[in-house]
Amino acid sequence: MHVTHALAHWPLVGRYDEYAAALQVLTGEDPATAYGVLLVGESGVGKSTLAGRLEEAVFETAHVVTVTSPSRAQPVMLGALAPLLTDVAAHDDASPISVFRAAAERLRAEAGGRPVVLRVEDGHLLDGASAAVLRMLAMSKQARLLVTSRPNPGIPDDLVTLWKDGWLRWIDVAPLDRAETTLLLREALGGVIGRDTDRRMWEASLGNPLYLRELVRAALSREELLNNHGVWTWTGPVVPGRLIELVTAELRRRPEGEREVLEIVSLAESLPLPLLFELADTDAVDSLVAAGMLVVDNAAAPPSARLSHPVYGEAIRSLVPPGRRRVLRERVVRHLPGPHDASLPDLLRWVSWALEAGSVPEPELLVEAAALANRLQQAADARRFADLALLADPDDAVVAGALAQRARAHRVLGAIDRAQADLDQFHALPPSARPAALEAHVAITGADVLFHGLADPAAAVRLLDEALPRVQECAQSSAVLRGHRLAVLMNSGSTGAPLDEAVEFLNDTCLPLLARIQLAAPVQLSLARAGRVGEALRLGERYMEAARESLSEATAYLMPLRAASVVIRLFAGDVDGAERMHADESDLDIHVHHQRNVPGLVEAQIAMARGRWFEASGHLGGALASLREGDPRGLLPAVLALAAEAAVWLNDVDEAARFREEALRQPVHESSTIFGRRRRTLLWVGLARREGDAVDQALSAADDAAASDLPPAEIDSLHVALLGLADGLPTARLLTLADVADRMAAAAKRCDGLERAEAMAGYARAVADGDAELTSAFEATLAGYGIWTNPPRQQTVALTRREQEIAPLAAAGISSRDIARRLTISTRTVESHLARIYAKLGITSRAELPAALSGR
Repeated sequence: MHVTHALAHWPLVGRYDEYAAALQVLTGEDPATAYGVLLVGESGVGKSTLAGRLEEAVFETAHVVTVTSPSRAQPVMLGALAPLLTDVAAHDDASPISVFRAAAERLRAEAGGRPVVLRVEDGHLLDGASAAVLRMLAMSKQARLLVTSRPNPGIPDDLVTLWKDGWLRWIDVAPLDRAETTLLLREALGGVIGRDTDRRMWEASLGNPLYLRELVRAALSREELLNNHGVWTWTGPVVPGRLIELVTAELRRRPEGEREVLEIVSLAESLPLPLLFELADTDAVDSLVAAGMLVVDNAAAPPSARLSHPVYGEAIRSLVPPGRRRVLRERVVRHLPGPHDASLPDLLRWVSWALEAGSVPEPELLVEAAALANRLQQAADARRFADLALLADPDDAVVAGALAQRARAHRVLGAIDRAQADLDQFHALPPSARPAALEAHVAITGADVLFHGLADPAAAVRLLDEALPRVQECAQSSAVLRGHRLAVLMNSGSTGAPLDEAVEFLNDTCLPLLARIQLAAPVQLSLARAGRVGEALRLGERYMEAARESLSEATAYLMPLRAASVVIRLFAGDVDGAERMHADESDLDIHVHHQRNVPGLVEAQIAMARGRWFEASGHLGGALASLREGDPRGLLPAVLALAAEAAVWLNDVDEAARFREEALRQPVHESSTIFGRRRRTLLWVGLARREGDAVDQALSAADDAAASDLPPAEIDSLHVALLGLADGLPTARLLTLADVADRMAAAAKRCDGLERAEAMAGYARAVADGDAELTSAFEATLAGYGIWTNPPRQQTVALTRREQEIAPLAAAGISSRDIARRLTISTRTVESHLARIYAKLGITSRAELPAALSGR
């Protein structure tokens, strides 16, 4: 298989400068350069891979000999050079000079007059005698050296001397950066790497190629790294696979005290250095820091220690038996700060470890931990903590808190009936046990049960209205409830007065920032739906900046705000801007990773805007798999509609119809997340299938949008109606193409910042006027905005996957060069595919493509 071959021959990525510099030395192209190369880097960064490529490069012109240093755990004098000394008798003169002469003679004899390159693996493990012989071989110019070495525990003095004296060129081999890691994954696997998968692979490997390869191997073997239409998606946990063997071998070389330090730190993930000194031997800690296995963050207060690599920690944790893990955590819990004085991560760690060690914390502490777990969207942990608190038979105040947190956890986990049961128990408690903040929390959970769980936004708003008088004495709680009420209205598609009220709420700086920032993304999306795109983007920028500057929970909402701004740009037709913003990771250091979006959803919409339909389908497949496991925000119907549209453009109208039917069976929870596109997107299925009511369905959607004062939705629906009429589909209305074009032009004038609006109206006018040249020009313009025309229908001839990608792009008037750029292939390849497409469809030019693809 291609992937198996790629993993066996890991590509050389991101080492081009190092490769060029080393090759210049080894080939002797510049007499002024050194006579050997010292490749220095930590384990797994790719020193051996780079050395292997260099060996391949010089193999034809040089005699290459490879030797490997024996393990430091079993040192053997001259062990590395043993293959060169097989002719030297044990009782011969064993001085360094005699050994050097014997090795040099052996190399000259085997080289046959060619230059010699002596490749030495693991130079840091060389014994002194071997290092001395290597120094003499280099200085006498008997062999050019190609040495790989770790910086620790120390490079032999003879090699350091060669470097200082200019005989060896020292080349650092560092871990790959983020972009290089992504490129390595793409070259090794082929296809597109899902953004969430790319991020997780980077966070787990930190650019270490060996760790990355083992992560990929393990994920493939467990069938958790899957290829869907050329898009790779990783759904499983970090499983180190063969790294466990590597770590086990490394641990065996460490004294018992050091092994214990590594186990403690791996279980804790990070520990304050003073606490680590209390738990373990100070010398052992210092030794591991010196060896590069522990990293100390001196910027923390107090300084903290962690393992040098996350995958290394995963491997060590997998090796610690449950019994020993419990013992170690008991020791750590005894030394941790008092839980009431702990930081957020320390509190959660203390509670979790205390439970694992067999100790049940006090109920109040468990409720506090459940609240924190809910804020971090760790619903399963929140439910467990709340369950344990309730089992302790606490007083009413603690019961109220535990029920409130468990109801929230049940709601997120999709257990709607259990969430409602907890809410009913909460309301049965005396009012004295239900403070305003908790009343607000429970009201929001109840509203979410009604809105997301039962698709009843009106009931959700009524519940919040009823709860407002109970929290009036607390300004913070009152503001949060008002903000959530407005968010429900925005997410259910309300415009007009509710939207104006929401904007006014956001502009009131006297209200708490958190209450406002939670509402910002829904208001952004509602403004865009109403055609106020420019205002939506300005609002997003303002609140993203506020989230960046905030040191409170508001920072957690930065990622949803960014996602909303990306999707609004796509909606507006600014595909380049959306793609740039989505690729910008400058805020990753302050993102709260639990606030994540559905993996692949934004990437799918970008791919659809670019016409990369197979890629879009792959991303959507991953998103659908995620949503079918859990859909707390009710996104499944809209994503099914997007999948139906992608299937239309892939010429699989039967699959599109299946997606449409499934989308229509789903209750609609949240229409504004992707602008209520569900209904309008599904219109493409009827158009592609040439259904008799396709045009009337599109016109009906346009009428409903106009009645709700949603001009972008009206334009999109009219666009589908226009294409259907132009294709000869019937309508029950007395309507011409010119009438549709007039309506689209009028709707475009009611939009602010919708970049594509005028072009769509211009295209409609060109179609109505029968101006083929102008129509073709507008099609190419619209393609730049991510707007497509004339979806293909089932053909009697079969186009390959790549041909199905290229044909609609070419039909839209996009040049071969731009198609090549979009699909990351060569222009010549595009032209070759087009020639085959023409032959299969029985046409001779691009001008005939639209009609041939649409079956006209």
